[in-house]
Amino acid sequence: MAANTGSVKRYEKITNASFLIELNHFIVMKASKKFLLPVIASVALLISVAGKTTNSSDKIKNMKKNNVAGCWKLVSGYLENHGKRLDILGPHPGGMVIFTEDLHFIVVVNNPDIPKFVSGDRSNGTAEEYKTAVTSSLGVYGTYTIDENGDFLEQHVLGSTFQNMNGSSRGRNELTEKVDGNRMMENLQIADGVSINIVWQRTQ
Repeated sequence: MAANTGSVKRYEKITNASFLIELNHFIVMKASKKFLLPVIASVALLISVAGKTTNSSDKIKNMKKNNVAGCWKLVSGYLENHGKRLDILGPHPGGMVIFTEDLHFIVVVNNPDIPKFVSGDRSNGTAEEYKTAVTSSLGVYGTYTIDENGDFLEQHVLGSTFQNMNGSSRGRNELTEKVDGNRMMENLQIADGVSINIVWQRTQ
């Protein structure tokens, strides 16, 4: 569904934000505009990835293959806003996602270049340090499903460092994970002309 003029203007502001993505998104629309980009990305960033299982025992027994199962390292991640690209986790993004054979997943992404807390104590940081930490990292875990060809089908988030994501689900209309050899391309649709794109490399 095409975004209205108001929505487009809001997403244009995303490219001017200091950081990121949900990697992660639709939930983010309720958040402060200052945190829109980080929340969206971080689903990611990710963004993040996952799914809901039904009759998992039988499905696993009858499953011939699972193309996404394995451990994947983050290679790159960016937000594309009507042709404009913005790196979502800095120039040297960090992250890893694991899809298990029994249809569970866990993903963590972060910007490794942000400054350390001056105090050295995560319970004793400044407001700016906390903001940077929250908007520069995301952890998510849950379950996922695959289709008859072993390709990613749907995700269900059981828990996240961004609590608004808890209990949310995404299907292929919003999130895709396409495997090509040892690379997996993730695409999260935010709005018409706005998406998050992440490249994962299978670990050896």
